[in-house]
Amino acid sequence: MREQLSTLLIFGLTLPFLGKPVHIDDANFVAMARQAAHDPWRPHAFSINWQGTSETAFNVLSNPPGIAWWLAPVSHASAFWMHIWMLPWLLLAIWGARRLGQATSSSESASVILLCGAPIAVLATQALTPDLPLLALSLAGVGGLLNATPNKRWMWALCLGSTALFRYSGLALVPMLVLLANKRTEQIKLLAWACAPITALMIHDWLAYEQIHLFAMMGFQSVSNSSADLAHKAIASIAALGGAAVLPVLCWQRARYSLAGALAGAGLGWAAAAWTGQAGLAAAGTVSFTAAGVCTLAGAMHRRDSMDRFLLTWLAIGGLFLLSLRFSASRYWIPFFAPAVLLSLRSAPRNLTRVSCFLTLGLSAAIALDDMDLASTQQKAAEKAGELGVGQFAGHWGFQHHLESQGWRPVEDDQTIPPNTWVARSSIAWPQAADNACWRDNQTFLLSDPRPGIRVMTHTGGANLHGSMLAGEPPVRTFSPWGLGADPLDVLTLRRTCP
Repeated sequence: MREQLSTLLIFGLTLPFLGKPVHIDDANFVAMARQAAHDPWRPHAFSINWQGTSETAFNVLSNPPGIAWWLAPVSHASAFWMHIWMLPWLLLAIWGARRLGQATSSSESASVILLCGAPIAVLATQALTPDLPLLALSLAGVGGLLNATPNKRWMWALCLGSTALFRYSGLALVPMLVLLANKRTEQIKLLAWACAPITALMIHDWLAYEQIHLFAMMGFQSVSNSSADLAHKAIASIAALGGAAVLPVLCWQRARYSLAGALAGAGLGWAAAAWTGQAGLAAAGTVSFTAAGVCTLAGAMHRRDSMDRFLLTWLAIGGLFLLSLRFSASRYWIPFFAPAVLLSLRSAPRNLTRVSCFLTLGLSAAIALDDMDLASTQQKAAEKAGELGVGQFAGHWGFQHHLESQGWRPVEDDQTIPPNTWVARSSIAWPQAADNACWRDNQTFLLSDPRPGIRVMTHTGGANLHGSMLAGEPPVRTFSPWGLGADPLDVLTLRRTCP
């Protein structure tokens, strides 16, 4: 009965958001899916403006084409039907979470709620990105491997390796297979099955593009490795873990370790806030979330048996991998946060587990509502601009998707826009700069938050769930995954070039 209830609760956090407009990086993958519907062999072979300049998607979209192939049959349907099409992945994720609960001697129902009901997982179920398939395949792959008989482990190794068809971060999970087999021959067999999907994809890429996308993206991602960038990514990842993946509740079964971790994390957050000049709500959020992240890690550092050591290895691999990316985003924890839950859940008292489940679901619901408001706001901004006819726009994400659907074209960085052309600009969606010096008919619209409070993106709260920077001149470093704020969700600027 508890297992069925946990599944119903997870679907209860998903079904009300099936009509969520295309949002943030959804726009990338819907565009790629439409290309895949047109040309399944070459889903990256189309032009997109995603960093200010239009160029081939092969160069700027850093994910493999798995989600494009999955969404291709419904790529021209409404967002509602595309979200429906994603639901089988949620069922697989729930199954995988339950199997992980079995394998680690944890509560199966709590495993489902804390893994599939975590804020980053709930937002993944409401998105049209590779994150939900990545969650499902990683949970099912590891859960299946830990429970399967030796002669059936190959299929779960293949499942785990298939994560790389959706996000290349799934490749970081493959080395863990060495820990799950006692004999060298079995290790080689499991590694071969896990590497089969990415090997097939690389062969496909070479035949389709005469390049291998994985190798191209290694250079694309490795551009933020200065000491400042590495420190920023590390601190933001710790804050995201404690604020949007694993709430610091279960860890308090080891109160002394957790208290030490919270104090150390608060000191780290204070240093980060001072470094970036944060104050007020922004500084308070940074200190709170870094304290939560280090507290969670300190309380989870169990080494009681081989299962704990396996989970710690999984967590360590994830933490190191996140440092190699261009920037930090809360959702990047998706294939790596499960062990931080399971390490503490294995021995957590029932009352502490209940509190953790209740708080996790409550926070996930609040964050999902605000993210829905943000998605709807960008759609409304695009509709407002569309009342003027057709023009050009500066900004990406859902804003780009909705305006392109109305026939608008993106501004190119430093482009001189033709006379008498309307330009729509979203302040939060990383707008490009045009080269024109003369403008007229300037209009500015502050798009307010219908439910002030918890915000996934706020300048006053210094938070951004979807990245570790906020758009601005210059951009603003952030660490907190969410914050409190009453500032506008977006600012829409409409203006026209001079005759």
